[in-house]
Amino acid sequence: MAIDPNHAIVFGAAGLLGWSVVNQLLSNYPSADSFSQVTAVINRPVSEPDLHLPKPSPERPGFQVVSGVNLLQGTGDDLAGQLKDKVPSAEKITHVFYFVFSALNDDHIQECRINCEMMQRVADALNIVSPALKSFVYSGGTRGYGIYVPGGTFKAPLEESLADQLPEDYAGCAYPLFRRILTKASHGRDWTWTEVCPDAVIGFSPNGSGFSLALHWAQYLSLYAYNHGIRAGSGQRVEVPFPGCEEALDSKFAPVSSKILGRISIHAAMNPDTCGGKVVNMADDEQPTTFRHIWPAAASWFGLVGVGPSNDAGALKPGAYVAKYKHVFGENGRHKAVACGVGAGAAQLDSVGWWLTFDRQLSLKRLRALGFEERRNPVEGWLEAFEQFRDAGIIL
Repeated sequence: MAIDPNHAIVFGAAGLLGWSVVNQLLSNYPSADSFSQVTAVINRPVSEPDLHLPKPSPERPGFQVVSGVNLLQGTGDDLAGQLKDKVPSAEKITHVFYFVFSALNDDHIQECRINCEMMQRVADALNIVSPALKSFVYSGGTRGYGIYVPGGTFKAPLEESLADQLPEDYAGCAYPLFRRILTKASHGRDWTWTEVCPDAVIGFSPNGSGFSLALHWAQYLSLYAYNHGIRAGSGQRVEVPFPGCEEALDSKFAPVSSKILGRISIHAAMNPDTCGGKVVNMADDEQPTTFRHIWPAAASWFGLVGVGPSNDAGALKPGAYVAKYKHVFGENGRHKAVACGVGAGAAQLDSVGWWLTFDRQLSLKRLRALGFEERRNPVEGWLEAFEQFRDAGIIL
């Protein structure tokens, strides 16, 4: 069987989005002969077993993990030198998946500047190192549709054409600038960019994640069930209220699971002629869901009964609850769970159930027109992530 000499490089490969793509590449999506080599670029050194990726096999593409690549400082030339030194066959890179974002919760203007500088550095470096480059896929998000404005900016379903209609005073969003940087960098060259746009990404990440709602709730529900004596087969009925308000419980949204995110990203990369130069929404299904549907299913996986919001003003939010009882993980041999939380993103994730009170589902018309037809029940992504977190020792 002939192997296509495609070499994929994934920046941010241990993060929530990057891991999703690496996992699908090493699962031979879309076919066993699609890629001959996959390079995972991560910030801090992690052993391959700790990444919890598909096991090596004769069918799996060649795989290498590269750490210590500095995207935050220097010039494109400096970064090109690092890639030449650290990435075997860097000159043969054909597909880039860029899922790196430096979040600064208290200064969005500075955050935007830092991330645009990183994007420019990477684009310049690849233009030096990788003459075989065909596509550059990176992630935007619904922040680019103005959802950080109370009540939202646009009426759902959110279509990709809205990405260029953000109000001028909606400061600190890097995605429009990313598009300009990559359009200029790719001009006159044989590669193009695609911005894939998820809302909530529901999936696994091996080292925690700054903004993973699934991980945040998994640790919370895991500890909540343990502290209330829930054990397999006990038949106990312990209710856990939704951490939010009724309006957020019923607002419509369109999450995407790791599996579908990885596959859509690869589909876009493999079809630059049709997907290039476009923003492409991604979700498990065009039919939106609500937390009223998700919360009971998520709670049930932990043996709990998920119910509506509580009127208890003194109840701890998930972040505070995890912080208070995190020692329980270590006491039960889940030492990795102590270090693998959501960190600085806890406050924002705690507020999801109170401020996301408006419909924000994504239109998938463009995605379907571009030939990606796979659908998935959104609940499946949550339960799959919980299973992966437990297998990795990140929850009880």
